[in-house]
Amino acid sequence: MAPINFRTKLKTFILFPTFLILFGILILFIIATVAIPNGKQLATKLYKLFGWMGLKMVGINLTVTGLEKIDKNKSYVVVGNHPSTLDIFTHIYGLPISIRFLTKSELFRIPIFSRVLKILGLPRIDRDSTSLDLNKINDSIQSVINDGNSIMVFPEGKRSNQKKLLPFKKGAAHIAKDFNLPILPIVSHNAHNLMIKGKVWFIPGDIHLDVLDPLESNDDLDIDKVTELLFERIDQALTVDK
Repeated sequence: MAPINFRTKLKTFILFPTFLILFGILILFIIATVAIPNGKQLATKLYKLFGWMGLKMVGINLTVTGLEKIDKNKSYVVVGNHPSTLDIFTHIYGLPISIRFLTKSELFRIPIFSRVLKILGLPRIDRDSTSLDLNKINDSIQSVINDGNSIMVFPEGKRSNQKKLLPFKKGAAHIAKDFNLPILPIVSHNAHNLMIKGKVWFIPGDIHLDVLDPLESNDDLDIDKVTELLFERIDQALTVDK
């Protein structure tokens, strides 16, 4: 990440509190959707608004290529590199399907916020588990699919803070096989230069999402091979500057 100048610091100090206030208002609105007809649809629209708001506040110009490869009527296991905190905003807003992230169990312990996670139907996982325990999250994943949404998995397991990929975990391949879902690889370019883990500086810039060809069927591949194939495809796409 480039050195932070005074203008960026001033912008962050002014806009970050505004973002937190607007985020709090969105949380209240999402909670209120449980009391109205078609509340899930409205909650999803507010979820998209959250993604848009984050990008606009920071000053991100987002471009996406390969959208024609996405069937809006399908549910996917969406798999991508995770170079930045900004990935949450870019993927929520930039994709024409509604995604639900595999969410760390400790976030469900936060009062009020945990209610929002449950309303949106984000699947819960234990970050301290050495392997993905599908027995604990099968119901929530099935609920996401039943609602016509997709599961978003960052197989690196944490933000890389760099262009180079970290090793992939096997959870995405397990979910795709167990729920018979196609896998949609997404590659994020340049986000690692704008915001990293532990930093909240609002550095404006360009981020490009590259939608790769979906892996429609993996019946002939085992879990290890699917994971290896996804790593190779995303790693290869990262060598192309966007």
